[in-house]
Amino acid sequence: MGMQIKRFKDFWAIFGHSRRALFGIGILIIYGTIAVAAPLLTPNDPVWGVDISGKRALPLWYKSFPGGEKLGANFDLVNERGFPNPNSILEWNLTASSQKATVTLSHDAFMGNGSAAVRFERNAWEQAGLVTAYLTKEFSWQYDPPFRFKCNLTIFTREVGSVPVTVSVKIHQVGNSTQFKHFTLLGSGFYSISIENDTGSTFGITPSPPIDSDSNELKKKFATAEVPIGTPSRLVFSKPGSYVYNISISFKDDKVPAGVEGVRATVYLDDLNVRLYGKAYGLFGTDWLGKDLFAQFIYGARISLAVGLLSAFLSVGIGLVVGIVAGYVGRLFDEILMRFSDMLLVLPSLPLLMVLILVLGTSINNLIIIIGLLGWMGFARTVRSQTLSLKERPFVEAAKAVGAGRFHIITRHILPNVMSLVYVSLALSVPTAILSEAALSWLGLFDPSVVSWGRMLYEAQVHQGYTQLWWIIPPGISIALVSLSFVLLGYALDEILNPKLRVRR
Repeated sequence: MGMQIKRFKDFWAIFGHSRRALFGIGILIIYGTIAVAAPLLTPNDPVWGVDISGKRALPLWYKSFPGGEKLGANFDLVNERGFPNPNSILEWNLTASSQKATVTLSHDAFMGNGSAAVRFERNAWEQAGLVTAYLTKEFSWQYDPPFRFKCNLTIFTREVGSVPVTVSVKIHQVGNSTQFKHFTLLGSGFYSISIENDTGSTFGITPSPPIDSDSNELKKKFATAEVPIGTPSRLVFSKPGSYVYNISISFKDDKVPAGVEGVRATVYLDDLNVRLYGKAYGLFGTDWLGKDLFAQFIYGARISLAVGLLSAFLSVGIGLVVGIVAGYVGRLFDEILMRFSDMLLVLPSLPLLMVLILVLGTSINNLIIIIGLLGWMGFARTVRSQTLSLKERPFVEAAKAVGAGRFHIITRHILPNVMSLVYVSLALSVPTAILSEAALSWLGLFDPSVVSWGRMLYEAQVHQGYTQLWWIIPPGISIALVSLSFVLLGYALDEILNPKLRVRR
């Protein structure tokens, strides 16, 4: 044990003085940390996290350049959707005017963590008629029109059978009479929900279709003779300024006869929010589906490193076994194994990989196995030649003379003396596997459930992302740097484990 510890210390003493080794280890530490800490670095899903922001959004740092200051980032009207505590009601303003009825706003734990309760109650014996209350909140948008906007609203009701309710939603700019006039052409608001019966539903009523500027129904509402297609986000947020999110609740008190006391109705509003999808997001922006490119980049480090390491371990392991068996056993085993490896060596690797992936499927497991199974031939021939030399050495002959069997000789004498080749070959096989995976992904043969750096380059190619340098440069440079790090480690290990090279250099 003492001898092994001393050898280990001597190895690291030499390894620590190798600039190649230190540079390679430094690169691997950086990308290894990124791969392990990916869930901590971003909350976004790299595959299914669509519509994180506006489509093809620019990076946030782009706002520092001239002209970029007009690009808005994502904006949420409220920090916490819904009304989790009574103080959250204070952010909203309720206005209503009626001499025959009272409309109040309060926090109520009717659903979930809470909701905003808008209560109507008749004050007099006479019918109140139509009473409209406005729940509003003002916000500022000082940028170009957002890529998209979306309004969230969930409605719960109680006792609306006697007093039917209509809920309308509208966004307008403060002091912009032209825009306000445009919205009045659409009715009481650009979206209305009428509730005639007292459902008392605990599931809530949500707008259908949703209040989403990307929906065709909403685009048709905004279509005019001047703008036949309808572009809601540009029409609503036509210029920078202060805006108001206005929810009008109309109570129609005409069913219950005059003279009846206790006429009331309650509307519970929950999940209130306005989400503006900006044109600037994150470190690398978004792709054509609004997915976070930074999330794809850091999760891609996991896939590229996993494919490279696991494929290299598999190919080196197969090559080690085949090389030792062919070299030590010899004869028929040697002939069969070497001719089989020769047959695989003459086949073009990339077309063969493409055919096998198409036949077996593009899952990441298949990719690792196929790359590993097609990368052992060269290493097997190297191990075989070393084994042929080792089995003629005096210490192997001495082991045979004392009755040692083949398994004992291979595991105790042959294998330890070829391990230096294993370390070097393992380091040099990882770049080949990473580049093979990147090449297959760039050609479209990738696992759709994961994102790798090669897939990022493929999608940038297919969806015309050439001008978005932050989309193509980070994965391209990373593939080159990780491959370079393993190459440098391979040369450093070769220099350390081969005394002749160490002395000569």
